[in-house]
Amino acid sequence: MVAEAGKYLQGPPFIDIAVREALGFSQKRRDVAVRYTLNSDKLRAWLVNAAAEHNREPIGAHALPPLEQLDNISATLAITPTNQVNIAQQAWRWEPGIPGYRLDVEKSIPQVIAALTRNEQRVAPLALIEIPPAQPNMLDLTQVLSHTLATFPGFAAIYVQDLQNGAEANVDADVAFSGMSAIKLALVTARLEQSNITNTVSSQEIDLTLYEADNQRANQLLNQLGNGDLTVGAREFTDFMHRLGLVNTYMQAGFDTPPLPPLATPANQRTDWNTKPDPNQQTTPADMGRILAALYACTQGKGLLSRLNPTQFTPDRCRQVLFFMSHDQSQDLIWAGLPQPQQTWIVHKATRAAETHGDVALIWGPTGPYVLSIFLYQANWLDLKLSSETMQAVSRLTWDFFALQKTQGNQSTSMPPKLEPPPGYVAIEPYSPTTANPAGQ
Repeated sequence: MVAEAGKYLQGPPFIDIAVREALGFSQKRRDVAVRYTLNSDKLRAWLVNAAAEHNREPIGAHALPPLEQLDNISATLAITPTNQVNIAQQAWRWEPGIPGYRLDVEKSIPQVIAALTRNEQRVAPLALIEIPPAQPNMLDLTQVLSHTLATFPGFAAIYVQDLQNGAEANVDADVAFSGMSAIKLALVTARLEQSNITNTVSSQEIDLTLYEADNQRANQLLNQLGNGDLTVGAREFTDFMHRLGLVNTYMQAGFDTPPLPPLATPANQRTDWNTKPDPNQQTTPADMGRILAALYACTQGKGLLSRLNPTQFTPDRCRQVLFFMSHDQSQDLIWAGLPQPQQTWIVHKATRAAETHGDVALIWGPTGPYVLSIFLYQANWLDLKLSSETMQAVSRLTWDFFALQKTQGNQSTSMPPKLEPPPGYVAIEPYSPTTANPAGQ
Protein backbone atom coordinates (compact mmCIF):
# COMPACT_ATOMS: atom_id res chain seq x y z
CA MET A 1 0.00 0.00 0.00
CA VAL A 2 2.90 2.36 0.78
CA ALA A 3 4.70 1.38 -2.44
CA GLU A 4 1.55 2.09 -4.46
CA ALA A 5 1.29 5.55 -2.94
CA GLY A 6 5.00 6.18 -3.61
CA LYS A 7 4.58 6.14 -7.41
CA TYR A 8 2.95 9.54 -7.16
CA LEU A 9 6.24 11.01 -5.85
CA GLN A 10 8.13 10.52 -9.14
CA GLY A 11 7.71 10.78 -12.90
CA PRO A 12 4.78 12.38 -14.72
CA PRO A 13 2.34 11.99 -11.83
CA PHE A 14 4.63 13.99 -9.55
CA ILE A 15 5.12 16.72 -12.20
CA ASP A 16 1.35 16.99 -12.59
CA ILE A 17 0.91 17.34 -8.82
CA ALA A 18 3.70 19.96 -8.59
CA VAL A 19 2.41 22.08 -11.49
CA ARG A 20 -1.13 22.09 -10.11
CA GLU A 21 0.19 23.12 -6.74
CA ALA A 22 2.32 25.92 -8.21
CA LEU A 23 -0.47 27.35 -10.38
CA GLY A 24 -3.18 26.95 -7.79
CA PHE A 25 -5.19 24.39 -9.70
CA SER A 26 -7.23 21.78 -7.88
CA GLN A 27 -5.58 18.40 -7.53
CA LYS A 28 -6.85 15.27 -9.17
CA ARG A 29 -8.19 12.64 -6.78
CA ARG A 30 -5.88 9.64 -6.60
CA ASP A 31 -7.11 6.80 -4.40
CA VAL A 32 -4.91 4.16 -2.82
CA ALA A 33 -6.93 1.23 -1.53
CA VAL A 34 -6.52 0.46 2.15
CA ARG A 35 -5.09 -2.96 2.79
CA TYR A 36 -4.89 -4.37 6.30
CA THR A 37 -4.74 -7.50 8.36
CA LEU A 38 -6.69 -7.96 11.58
CA ASN A 39 -6.05 -10.07 14.66
CA SER A 40 -9.63 -10.38 15.93
CA ASP A 41 -8.51 -12.18 19.09
CA LYS A 42 -6.38 -9.22 20.15
CA LEU A 43 -9.15 -6.75 19.32
CA ARG A 44 -11.59 -8.82 21.32
CA ALA A 45 -9.16 -9.01 24.25
CA TRP A 46 -8.74 -5.22 24.18
CA LEU A 47 -12.51 -4.73 24.23
CA VAL A 48 -12.88 -7.15 27.12
CA ASN A 49 -10.38 -5.09 29.11
CA ALA A 50 -12.23 -1.88 28.20
CA ALA A 51 -15.48 -3.48 29.35
CA ALA A 52 -13.98 -4.48 32.68
CA GLU A 53 -12.91 -0.87 33.24
CA HIS A 54 -16.05 0.92 32.09
CA ASN A 55 -19.02 -1.42 32.66
CA ARG A 56 -21.41 0.13 35.19
CA GLU A 57 -23.98 -1.63 37.32
CA PRO A 58 -27.43 -0.03 37.63
CA ILE A 59 -28.29 1.98 40.73
CA GLY A 60 -31.72 1.11 42.08
CA ALA A 61 -34.37 3.59 43.11
CA HIS A 62 -33.52 5.01 46.50
CA ALA A 63 -34.52 7.72 48.94
CA LEU A 64 -32.56 10.77 50.04
CA PRO A 65 -32.81 12.57 53.37
CA PRO A 66 -34.47 15.99 53.44
CA LEU A 67 -32.20 18.87 52.43
CA GLU A 68 -32.39 20.57 55.81
CA GLN A 69 -31.34 17.32 57.46
CA LEU A 70 -28.29 17.11 55.20
CA ASP A 71 -27.44 20.75 55.96
CA ASN A 72 -27.66 20.34 59.68
CA ILE A 73 -28.05 16.79 60.93
CA SER A 74 -27.70 17.88 64.53
CA ALA A 75 -30.84 19.97 64.20
CA THR A 76 -32.95 16.87 63.72
CA LEU A 77 -31.78 15.53 67.06
CA ALA A 78 -32.82 18.62 69.01
CA ILE A 79 -36.25 17.38 70.06
CA THR A 80 -37.84 18.96 73.12
CA PRO A 81 -41.50 19.34 74.11
CA THR A 82 -41.35 22.97 72.99
CA ASN A 83 -39.35 22.31 69.82
CA GLN A 84 -41.09 19.46 68.03
CA VAL A 85 -39.58 18.29 64.78
CA ASN A 86 -41.78 19.04 61.75
CA ILE A 87 -41.60 15.63 60.15
CA ALA A 88 -43.75 16.70 57.21
CA GLN A 89 -40.94 19.07 56.20
CA GLN A 90 -38.24 16.51 56.92
CA ALA A 91 -39.63 13.52 55.05
CA TRP A 92 -37.27 11.54 52.89
CA ARG A 93 -37.83 11.73 49.14
CA TRP A 94 -37.61 9.10 46.44
CA GLU A 95 -35.11 9.31 43.60
CA PRO A 96 -35.51 7.14 40.48
CA GLY A 97 -32.87 4.55 39.70
CA ILE A 98 -30.06 5.00 37.18
CA PRO A 99 -29.58 2.40 34.44
CA GLY A 100 -26.31 0.51 34.11
CA TYR A 101 -24.38 -0.34 30.94
CA ARG A 102 -22.44 -3.34 29.69
CA LEU A 103 -20.22 -3.38 26.59
CA ASP A 104 -21.39 -5.79 23.90
CA VAL A 105 -17.98 -7.00 22.75
CA GLU A 106 -19.08 -8.95 19.69
CA LYS A 107 -21.27 -6.17 18.29
CA SER A 108 -18.52 -3.60 18.98
CA ILE A 109 -15.87 -5.41 16.86
CA PRO A 110 -17.35 -4.37 13.46
CA GLN A 111 -17.80 -0.81 14.76
CA VAL A 112 -14.09 -0.59 15.61
CA ILE A 113 -13.03 -2.07 12.25
CA ALA A 114 -15.25 0.39 10.39
CA ALA A 115 -13.74 3.36 12.25
CA LEU A 116 -10.16 2.21 11.68
CA THR A 117 -10.70 1.81 7.92
CA ARG A 118 -12.47 5.12 7.27
CA ASN A 119 -10.66 8.21 5.93
CA GLU A 120 -12.78 10.41 8.24
CA GLN A 121 -14.96 10.09 11.35
CA ARG A 122 -12.58 7.64 12.85
CA VAL A 123 -14.42 7.44 16.19
CA ALA A 124 -16.03 4.09 16.92
CA PRO A 125 -19.36 4.17 18.83
CA LEU A 126 -19.19 0.99 20.88
CA ALA A 127 -22.31 -1.17 21.24
CA LEU A 128 -23.75 -0.94 24.75
CA ILE A 129 -26.41 -3.01 26.50
CA GLU A 130 -28.52 -0.92 28.88
CA ILE A 131 -29.40 -2.59 32.18
CA PRO A 132 -32.53 -1.07 33.74
CA PRO A 133 -32.46 -0.38 37.47
CA ALA A 134 -34.35 -2.73 39.76
CA GLN A 135 -37.83 -1.62 40.70
CA PRO A 136 -38.09 -0.38 44.30
CA ASN A 137 -39.54 -3.07 46.55
CA MET A 138 -41.22 -3.24 49.93
CA LEU A 139 -37.89 -3.73 51.70
CA ASP A 140 -36.78 -0.38 50.28
CA LEU A 141 -40.03 1.20 51.49
CA THR A 142 -39.60 -0.34 54.94
CA GLN A 143 -36.10 1.08 55.30
CA VAL A 144 -37.11 4.55 54.12
CA LEU A 145 -40.16 4.70 56.38
CA SER A 146 -37.97 3.67 59.31
CA HIS A 147 -35.46 6.41 58.48
CA THR A 148 -38.06 9.13 58.11
CA LEU A 149 -39.54 8.29 61.52
CA ALA A 150 -36.21 8.30 63.32
CA THR A 151 -36.91 11.76 64.75
CA PHE A 152 -40.45 11.09 65.95
CA PRO A 153 -40.45 11.82 69.71
CA GLY A 154 -42.30 8.68 70.66
CA PHE A 155 -43.03 5.33 69.05
CA ALA A 156 -44.37 4.91 65.51
CA ALA A 157 -45.47 1.71 63.78
CA ILE A 158 -46.44 1.32 60.12
CA TYR A 159 -47.90 -1.45 57.98
CA VAL A 160 -48.29 -1.30 54.19
CA GLN A 161 -49.71 -3.95 51.88
CA ASP A 162 -49.71 -3.73 48.09
CA LEU A 163 -53.05 -5.32 47.26
CA GLN A 164 -51.92 -6.02 43.70
CA ASN A 165 -49.49 -8.69 44.86
CA GLY A 166 -49.75 -8.99 48.66
CA ALA A 167 -46.24 -7.61 49.31
CA GLU A 168 -45.85 -6.00 52.74
CA ALA A 169 -43.76 -3.30 54.40
CA ASN A 170 -43.56 -3.50 58.18
CA VAL A 171 -42.01 -1.00 60.59
CA ASP A 172 -42.64 -2.37 64.10
CA ALA A 173 -46.20 -3.13 62.99
CA ASP A 174 -46.43 -6.19 65.27
CA VAL A 175 -46.24 -4.17 68.50
CA ALA A 176 -49.40 -4.14 70.64
CA PHE A 177 -51.55 -1.00 70.76
CA SER A 178 -54.89 -0.19 72.31
CA GLY A 179 -57.70 -1.22 69.97
CA MET A 180 -59.58 2.09 70.35
CA SER A 181 -62.07 2.78 67.56
CA ALA A 182 -59.92 1.04 64.95
CA ILE A 183 -60.83 -2.36 66.35
CA LYS A 184 -64.50 -1.61 65.59
CA LEU A 185 -63.75 -2.27 61.92
CA ALA A 186 -62.83 -5.85 62.85
CA LEU A 187 -65.85 -6.06 65.16
CA VAL A 188 -68.24 -5.12 62.33
CA THR A 189 -66.53 -7.71 60.12
CA ALA A 190 -66.91 -10.41 62.78
CA ARG A 191 -70.60 -9.56 63.20
CA LEU A 192 -71.04 -9.78 59.45
CA GLU A 193 -70.16 -13.47 59.60
CA GLN A 194 -73.29 -14.14 61.65
CA SER A 195 -75.89 -12.14 59.74
CA ASN A 196 -76.75 -9.88 56.83
CA ILE A 197 -76.44 -6.13 57.29
CA THR A 198 -80.08 -5.70 56.25
CA ASN A 199 -81.29 -8.43 58.57
CA THR A 200 -80.25 -8.78 62.22
CA VAL A 201 -77.56 -6.11 62.08
CA SER A 202 -79.07 -2.77 61.08
CA SER A 203 -77.12 -0.50 58.78
CA GLN A 204 -77.52 2.40 61.22
CA GLU A 205 -75.84 0.39 63.97
CA ILE A 206 -72.82 -0.14 61.73
CA ASP A 207 -72.94 3.48 60.57
CA LEU A 208 -72.85 4.78 64.13
CA THR A 209 -70.21 2.25 65.17
CA LEU A 210 -67.77 3.12 62.39
CA TYR A 211 -68.54 6.79 61.80
CA GLU A 212 -68.78 8.06 65.37
CA ALA A 213 -66.87 7.18 68.51
CA ASP A 214 -70.09 5.53 69.66
CA ASN A 215 -69.00 2.91 72.16
CA GLN A 216 -72.59 2.15 73.14
CA ARG A 217 -73.43 1.05 69.59
CA ALA A 218 -70.23 -0.97 69.42
CA ASN A 219 -71.19 -2.71 72.66
CA GLN A 220 -74.57 -3.53 71.14
CA LEU A 221 -72.83 -5.26 68.23
CA LEU A 222 -70.59 -7.12 70.67
CA ASN A 223 -73.65 -8.09 72.71
CA GLN A 224 -75.33 -9.44 69.55
CA LEU A 225 -72.18 -11.36 68.72
CA GLY A 226 -72.47 -13.09 72.11
CA ASN A 227 -76.25 -13.69 71.95
CA GLY A 228 -76.87 -11.15 74.71
CA ASP A 229 -73.59 -11.55 76.65
CA LEU A 230 -70.75 -9.02 76.20
CA THR A 231 -68.13 -11.41 77.56
CA VAL A 232 -69.22 -14.20 75.21
CA GLY A 233 -69.28 -11.68 72.36
CA ALA A 234 -65.70 -10.69 73.16
CA ARG A 235 -64.64 -14.35 73.08
CA GLU A 236 -66.46 -14.85 69.77
CA PHE A 237 -64.71 -11.82 68.34
CA THR A 238 -61.29 -13.01 69.50
CA ASP A 239 -61.93 -16.47 68.08
CA PHE A 240 -62.95 -14.91 64.77
CA MET A 241 -59.69 -12.95 64.54
CA HIS A 242 -57.64 -15.99 65.49
CA ARG A 243 -59.35 -18.06 62.80
CA LEU A 244 -58.12 -15.45 60.34
CA GLY A 245 -54.59 -15.85 61.72
CA LEU A 246 -54.65 -12.39 63.35
CA VAL A 247 -53.50 -13.61 66.76
CA ASN A 248 -52.48 -10.22 68.19
CA THR A 249 -56.02 -8.83 68.27
CA TYR A 250 -58.47 -9.63 71.06
CA MET A 251 -61.34 -8.30 73.15
CA GLN A 252 -62.32 -9.63 76.54
CA ALA A 253 -64.96 -7.07 77.52
CA GLY A 254 -67.00 -4.27 76.05
CA PHE A 255 -65.95 -0.67 75.56
CA ASP A 256 -65.76 1.57 78.65
CA THR A 257 -65.68 -1.40 81.05
CA PRO A 258 -63.37 -1.94 84.04
CA PRO A 259 -59.93 -3.30 83.06
CA LEU A 260 -59.18 -6.98 83.32
CA PRO A 261 -55.78 -8.69 83.36
CA PRO A 262 -54.50 -8.65 79.74
CA LEU A 263 -54.45 -11.74 77.57
CA ALA A 264 -50.98 -12.77 76.43
CA THR A 265 -50.24 -12.32 72.73
CA PRO A 266 -46.98 -12.37 70.76
CA ALA A 267 -47.35 -8.59 70.39
CA ASN A 268 -47.73 -7.68 74.06
CA GLN A 269 -45.03 -10.12 75.16
CA ARG A 270 -42.37 -8.10 73.39
CA THR A 271 -39.96 -6.25 75.65
CA ASP A 272 -38.56 -3.70 73.21
CA TRP A 273 -41.61 -1.39 73.10
CA ASN A 274 -44.54 -0.74 75.43
CA THR A 275 -47.39 1.52 74.28
CA LYS A 276 -49.46 0.83 77.42
CA PRO A 277 -52.19 -0.97 75.46
CA ASP A 278 -55.69 -1.30 76.88
CA PRO A 279 -55.80 -4.70 78.62
CA ASN A 280 -59.43 -5.22 77.53
CA GLN A 281 -58.87 -4.76 73.79
CA GLN A 282 -55.64 -4.82 71.86
CA THR A 283 -54.48 -4.99 68.27
CA THR A 284 -51.51 -4.15 66.07
CA PRO A 285 -51.12 -1.97 62.97
CA ALA A 286 -50.44 -5.14 60.98
CA ASP A 287 -53.63 -6.89 62.14
CA MET A 288 -55.76 -3.83 61.35
CA GLY A 289 -54.10 -3.45 57.96
CA ARG A 290 -54.65 -7.12 57.15
CA ILE A 291 -58.33 -7.13 58.12
CA LEU A 292 -58.88 -4.14 55.83
CA ALA A 293 -56.91 -5.88 53.08
CA ALA A 294 -59.09 -8.95 53.61
CA LEU A 295 -62.24 -6.84 53.19
CA TYR A 296 -60.97 -5.50 49.87
CA ALA A 297 -59.95 -8.97 48.69
CA CYS A 298 -63.43 -10.17 49.65
CA THR A 299 -64.93 -7.62 47.22
CA GLN A 300 -63.03 -9.57 44.55
CA GLY A 301 -64.28 -12.93 45.85
CA LYS A 302 -60.95 -14.01 47.34
CA GLY A 303 -58.71 -13.59 50.38
CA LEU A 304 -58.89 -14.50 54.07
CA LEU A 305 -62.59 -13.77 54.59
CA SER A 306 -63.77 -15.49 51.45
CA ARG A 307 -61.79 -18.61 52.36
CA LEU A 308 -63.06 -18.55 55.94
CA ASN A 309 -66.77 -18.30 55.14
CA PRO A 310 -67.66 -17.74 51.47
CA THR A 311 -71.39 -17.93 52.22
CA GLN A 312 -71.41 -14.96 54.59
CA PHE A 313 -68.48 -12.98 53.20
CA THR A 314 -69.73 -12.22 49.73
CA PRO A 315 -68.35 -9.42 47.52
CA ASP A 316 -71.53 -7.34 47.99
CA ARG A 317 -71.44 -7.53 51.77
CA CYS A 318 -67.77 -6.63 51.96
CA ARG A 319 -68.34 -3.66 49.66
CA GLN A 320 -71.07 -2.53 52.05
CA VAL A 321 -68.56 -2.43 54.93
CA LEU A 322 -66.24 -0.30 52.79
CA PHE A 323 -69.25 1.92 52.00
CA PHE A 324 -69.77 2.58 55.71
CA MET A 325 -66.05 3.31 56.11
CA SER A 326 -66.46 6.12 53.57
CA HIS A 327 -68.41 8.01 56.24
CA ASP A 328 -65.21 8.66 58.22
CA GLN A 329 -64.39 11.89 56.41
CA SER A 330 -61.73 13.31 58.74
CA GLN A 331 -58.91 14.44 56.48
CA ASP A 332 -56.15 15.47 58.88
CA LEU A 333 -54.15 12.21 59.00
CA ILE A 334 -53.37 9.79 56.14
CA TRP A 335 -55.88 11.47 53.84
CA ALA A 336 -54.21 14.88 54.05
CA GLY A 337 -50.86 13.42 52.97
CA LEU A 338 -52.12 12.40 49.54
CA PRO A 339 -51.02 14.72 46.70
CA GLN A 340 -54.64 15.28 45.55
CA PRO A 341 -56.85 14.34 48.51
CA GLN A 342 -60.13 15.42 46.95
CA GLN A 343 -59.51 13.41 43.76
CA THR A 344 -58.18 10.24 45.38
CA TRP A 345 -60.27 7.14 46.15
CA ILE A 346 -59.82 6.44 49.88
CA VAL A 347 -61.76 4.94 52.77
CA HIS A 348 -60.29 4.88 56.26
CA LYS A 349 -60.91 4.52 59.99
CA ALA A 350 -59.19 7.05 62.21
CA THR A 351 -58.88 6.64 65.96
CA ARG A 352 -57.51 8.73 68.82
CA ALA A 353 -56.80 8.44 72.52
CA ALA A 354 -54.73 10.63 74.82
CA GLU A 355 -51.41 8.90 74.11
CA THR A 356 -52.19 6.96 70.93
CA HIS A 357 -53.45 7.97 67.50
CA GLY A 358 -54.10 5.62 64.60
CA ASP A 359 -55.41 5.56 61.06
CA VAL A 360 -56.09 2.57 58.79
CA ALA A 361 -56.76 3.37 55.13
CA LEU A 362 -57.52 1.64 51.84
CA ILE A 363 -56.20 3.87 49.03
CA TRP A 364 -56.37 3.58 45.26
CA GLY A 365 -52.81 4.61 44.41
CA PRO A 366 -50.75 5.10 41.24
CA THR A 367 -50.39 1.33 40.68
CA GLY A 368 -53.70 0.23 42.19
CA PRO A 369 -55.01 -0.41 45.72
CA TYR A 370 -52.89 -0.51 48.84
CA VAL A 371 -53.51 -0.52 52.59
CA LEU A 372 -51.69 1.85 54.94
CA SER A 373 -51.99 1.41 58.72
CA ILE A 374 -50.23 3.85 61.07
CA PHE A 375 -50.27 3.91 64.87
CA LEU A 376 -48.37 6.52 66.94
CA TYR A 377 -47.71 6.59 70.67
CA GLN A 378 -46.23 9.26 72.94
CA ALA A 379 -46.28 8.94 76.71
CA ASN A 380 -48.58 11.28 78.65
CA TRP A 381 -50.00 13.15 75.63
CA LEU A 382 -49.76 12.95 71.83
CA ASP A 383 -50.32 16.29 70.13
CA LEU A 384 -52.75 16.11 67.20
CA LYS A 385 -50.67 18.48 65.07
CA LEU A 386 -47.59 16.30 65.50
CA SER A 387 -49.44 13.06 64.74
CA SER A 388 -51.17 14.60 61.72
CA GLU A 389 -47.90 15.91 60.28
CA THR A 390 -46.24 12.55 60.88
CA MET A 391 -49.00 10.54 59.22
CA GLN A 392 -49.13 12.99 56.32
CA ALA A 393 -45.40 12.54 55.73
CA VAL A 394 -45.70 8.73 55.84
CA SER A 395 -48.76 8.82 53.59
CA ARG A 396 -47.04 10.99 50.97
CA LEU A 397 -43.84 8.93 51.06
CA THR A 398 -45.85 5.74 50.54
CA TRP A 399 -47.83 7.28 47.66
CA ASP A 400 -44.62 8.48 46.04
CA PHE A 401 -43.19 4.97 46.35
CA PHE A 402 -46.01 3.56 44.25
CA ALA A 403 -45.80 6.51 41.85
CA LEU A 404 -42.14 5.66 41.31
CA GLN A 405 -43.07 2.03 40.65
CA LYS A 406 -45.54 3.23 38.04
CA THR A 407 -42.82 5.13 36.16
CA GLN A 408 -40.86 1.87 35.96
CA GLY A 409 -43.67 -0.09 34.35
CA ASN A 410 -45.86 -1.25 37.22
CA GLN A 411 -49.31 -0.45 35.83
CA SER A 412 -52.77 -1.28 37.15
CA THR A 413 -55.66 -2.15 34.87
CA SER A 414 -58.30 -2.56 37.61
CA MET A 415 -60.76 0.06 38.83
CA PRO A 416 -61.81 0.97 42.39
CA PRO A 417 -64.91 -0.80 43.69
CA LYS A 418 -68.18 1.05 43.36
CA LEU A 419 -69.53 1.50 46.88
CA GLU A 420 -73.28 1.47 47.39
CA PRO A 421 -75.44 1.34 50.53
CA PRO A 422 -77.35 -1.80 51.47
CA PRO A 423 -81.06 -2.03 50.60
CA GLY A 424 -83.20 0.17 52.82
CA TYR A 425 -80.28 2.29 53.98
CA VAL A 426 -81.17 5.54 55.77
CA ALA A 427 -78.31 7.95 56.41
CA ILE A 428 -77.79 9.11 59.99
CA GLU A 429 -76.66 12.50 58.64
CA PRO A 430 -75.61 14.12 55.33
CA TYR A 431 -72.15 13.31 54.00
CA SER A 432 -69.88 15.27 51.69
CA PRO A 433 -69.31 13.68 48.28
CA THR A 434 -65.91 12.04 47.92
CA THR A 435 -64.22 10.03 45.18
CA ALA A 436 -65.09 6.79 47.02
CA ASN A 437 -68.66 7.95 47.72
CA PRO A 438 -69.46 10.47 44.97
CA ALA A 439 -73.16 10.64 45.84
CA GLY A 440 -72.47 11.51 49.47
CA GLN A 441 -74.81 8.72 50.58
